[in-house]
Amino acid sequence: MEIHLIKTTRKALILLFFMCLNCYSAFAQLEYENAIQRRDYQLAVGIMKVEIDHTEPNADMYYKRAVAYEGLGEYIYAISDCTSALKCDSKDEKAYLLRGKCKIKMGDPTYIMDLQKGGKEGIAMLKKLGKEPTTTTPQNDIEIISDVDTDIPAMGRNSNNKTFVVIIANEKYLENNISQVCYAQKDGDVFKQYCIKTLGIPAENIHVRNNATRNQMRSEMKWLNNIANAFGEKSNIIVYYSGHGMPDEENQKAYLLPSDGIANDPESAYSLESFYNQLGALNVNSIVVFLDACFSGFQRDGGMLTATKGVAIKPKEEKLNGNVIVISASKGDETAYPYQEKGHGLFTYYSQQKLQSSKGDITLKELGNYIIDNVKQTSMRKNSKIQTPTIYASEHKSEYLFNLKLRNNK
Repeated sequence: MEIHLIKTTRKALILLFFMCLNCYSAFAQLEYENAIQRRDYQLAVGIMKVEIDHTEPNADMYYKRAVAYEGLGEYIYAISDCTSALKCDSKDEKAYLLRGKCKIKMGDPTYIMDLQKGGKEGIAMLKKLGKEPTTTTPQNDIEIISDVDTDIPAMGRNSNNKTFVVIIANEKYLENNISQVCYAQKDGDVFKQYCIKTLGIPAENIHVRNNATRNQMRSEMKWLNNIANAFGEKSNIIVYYSGHGMPDEENQKAYLLPSDGIANDPESAYSLESFYNQLGALNVNSIVVFLDACFSGFQRDGGMLTATKGVAIKPKEEKLNGNVIVISASKGDETAYPYQEKGHGLFTYYSQQKLQSSKGDITLKELGNYIIDNVKQTSMRKNSKIQTPTIYASEHKSEYLFNLKLRNNK
C-alpha cells in the first residue's frame, strides 16, 4: 500500500513539475523515455499531455503521446495523435508507420496507404503481410477522427459488472457483389469504448465480432443464453449490430446478413424474427438492441444490396417478447446512411454523441428521441432523403424499458 502511494505521489509531482516548467524540456523527454522503458504508458501519456497543453505542440510531441496510447491499447487515440503529428509534418514517416500499425489492429483496410508512406519498415511490413502498395490516393489523406471518438467520458470502470455486451460489426463480406459497410468496424470499436469507459462495463463482459459469419453469430447467441442461465434476472444484455440487413422479397421478412451470407438467399442469413425471439426468451432484467442497419435492400452508399428488382422493400415489423427494447437506424423502406465527415454511421454517431454529452445518465427513451430528431434532420440536410430511426419495446414492459438507463441499468 505504501509503495503504491509513493509511486502515485511521484507521478503527480512529476506532472506538476512539468506544468510549472511550461516548456518542452530535456527533463520531460528523459522522464517520458523512462516511463516508456518501464511500460508505464499512463504516465507517458500524462507527460506528453502536459507538454501539448502548455507549449506550442509539434509533430514529435503528438507522435510520442501516440506511442504511449498504442502501449495502452487505445488505438483510436493513437491514430488521432498520429494524424495531428502529420498535420504538423506531412512527411513524418514514423507517424504514418504507427498509424498504419494501429489501423491493422482496428481492422481498418486503409492501413496500406499509411504503411507505404512509413519508410522502409512500412514497405517491409506490407511485403510481410503479402500486400502490394496501392497507387490510389485518397481525396483526404488525413484520418477522420470526430468529436465522439476522443472525448469519451470515463465514469468509473467495472461499476456495471452484471451487464454483458455483444458487438457485431460486419464491414466486409465474402461475396464480391456485396459492398463494404462504411465505418462498421470503427462504429463497433468506439461503441465498445463507451461501454467500458462511460457505462462502466468490464472489458471481459464484452464480446466483439468483426465480420462475423452465421456460425459466429449463433455462437454469440449461445454465449448470451449461458450468461442468462448463470446470472439470471439480475443481469442485463446489450447487443450492438452494424452491418447489412436484407429483406426476403417473397415474405417481406427481415434478416441480418453475416459476412459469409449470400445476397437474395435468406437461408444464408440470420432471421431478425429468430434473433428477437431468442433474445426475448432470455430470463434477464433487460435486453437493449442497437441496430445500425436497414432492411429495405439498400446499402449505406445508397446502392442496392441486391439487384434483382432494383426497388426498396418494406419488411414487416417484428413483434418483441420478453424484456427487449430495440433502437434501430431506420424504418420501413428507408436507408441507413453513413455520416462521411464524421467517419461513422449516421445512427451510431448520434447514439455516441448523446452518450458522450449525458455521460450515460439518460433514459433509453431520451436517447432514442435524441437519435430520431438528429438523424432525421441531418439526413435531410446531407442526403436530401429521410432516415427515421425507431425505438420500440416489448409491450408488457415498455414503460419500464423506456425509462431504463444504460449506466447501472436503473
